[in-house]
Amino acid sequence: MIEVRPPFLFTRESKIRIDRDGHVWHAGDRVTHEGLERALLTWVDVDDAGRYVMRNRFDWCFVTVDHTPLVVRSVIFEDGPSGRVDALLSDGSTEVLDVSSVQVDPDGRVYASVRGGRLLASFDRQAAFKFLECVDADARGAMTFRRGATATKLRQLEAGQTLLPPLPVPSAVEPAK
Repeated sequence: MIEVRPPFLFTRESKIRIDRDGHVWHAGDRVTHEGLERALLTWVDVDDAGRYVMRNRFDWCFVTVDHTPLVVRSVIFEDGPSGRVDALLSDGSTEVLDVSSVQVDPDGRVYASVRGGRLLASFDRQAAFKFLECVDADARGAMTFRRGATATKLRQLEAGQTLLPPLPVPSAVEPAK
């Protein structure tokens, strides 16, 4: 009897990669169709073990992320006392920026939690400059975002400090009996 094997081994690994600038690559080629790239980025998530995945209603796979899975492309300031800031993300979505989640690393790169705190996004240069125009530093270098009636201290990372939020803690696995 001849054994029939599938033409490939079943795996959830993929050749999809998101680079530092928030662009999607597949098998070494950049995804150049903007709509497809945005769609793929809307599927980015993190699983319970802390690995980045792309998932939709039908399927999922692991993906490689060089830096952060999403990038803030622009910030939009709402006029008025609320001090609300909207972030336009690399997946084409816009969400209210949780300014209290903003972190600045020693090199001046800006990061924030997005998607309800589930993912971390880096700011591209233009968005970072625009956001930082509303930031004051005191004599000790402590940074405060000021917009409207809002004043929010920003978290400043020191060299070697980990960006927050950290990847999810893996679920506890009961030992086999």
